[in-house]
Amino acid sequence: MGASEVQALQSLSRDAAATEIMANADGSIYVERQGGRLEKLPFAASEDDKIRFLEFLIGTKADLSPARPYADLTAQDGSRVHVLTPPLLGRGGLCITVRRRPERRPSLDDLIRLGALSPAASAFLRYAVENRRNVLVAGGTSSGKTTLMNALASFIPAQERILVLEDTPEITLPQPHALYLRTRMRDASGLADVTLRDLLKNSLRMRPDRILVGECRGPEAFDFLQAMSVGHDGALCTLHAGSCREALLRLETLALTAGLDIPLRAMRAIIAGALDLIVVAARPADGSRRVVQIAEVTGMELETISLSTLFEADPKTLRSGGFSLRPTGAVPRFYESLRRGGAEPPLEFFR
Repeated sequence: MGASEVQALQSLSRDAAATEIMANADGSIYVERQGGRLEKLPFAASEDDKIRFLEFLIGTKADLSPARPYADLTAQDGSRVHVLTPPLLGRGGLCITVRRRPERRPSLDDLIRLGALSPAASAFLRYAVENRRNVLVAGGTSSGKTTLMNALASFIPAQERILVLEDTPEITLPQPHALYLRTRMRDASGLADVTLRDLLKNSLRMRPDRILVGECRGPEAFDFLQAMSVGHDGALCTLHAGSCREALLRLETLALTAGLDIPLRAMRAIIAGALDLIVVAARPADGSRRVVQIAEVTGMELETISLSTLFEADPKTLRSGGFSLRPTGAVPRFYESLRRGGAEPPLEFFR
């Protein structure tokens, strides 16, 4: 073990085909390549190898100790780096997971060519973003949520002021007036945490035309809903959930962690009034990334948030390795508000 293994890891971090690199506590190395294939490499890394690899990635020494046994870091090339150390690991040493930043984020046209999205669904989502609908992109781990949101956000008009709020920088936009705000974890110097909730509260004072949240995972969900409810339209956010209904439940749960004394029905009414569309991305057994459902949030029915599915993939087709994201025939209710404003929304997406 030594220089050759570190060099191999460094070369791997520059391999455009490698999407994730995992250096485990026991020294084993795995890599996921494009297409979702996971491969174990024929060598192991010592603790010293892993530390040197981590320092190569981030360009400095990592601030890790028993008092701070984990960290979300950013590599020099923009890749996301997660580190976990003892005593949080049952045995072994460092565990490093690298989500490599792609050299170029796929566009919606790229996603169509890759089979992730149908042309009709893509055209509809572009129309929705351009017309300031609030969109939640849901999906499981590594299902392509951020890639999809990045592609959708590229259709925000160039003259608008966009605020991007993230834990780890993953979103890159072509618009000239985009500001990227990042959270901060408490470090050895004692600087206080800056959370997504802090960033959201600050962003509302910065005259945003659009607010993008890399991922809602805590009480900031309530502040995000409040922002959309008071007129900050055209917002985009990702969320870990496997379906539209599960996304609503998770968003409700996260918003309630804000600690405010709000009745459950009132919280659901806030969600129903804030959100327009939910887009669900999934990763079938073949390792591909697909959009499997697009639904509109249409309001409340008694105690339940109502949904209207606009596009849906056939589960049987997905299980067999095929893909068919088809319109259901339903037309969005938000078309009525656009018509009242003098527009004539296109219907060809749903035929």
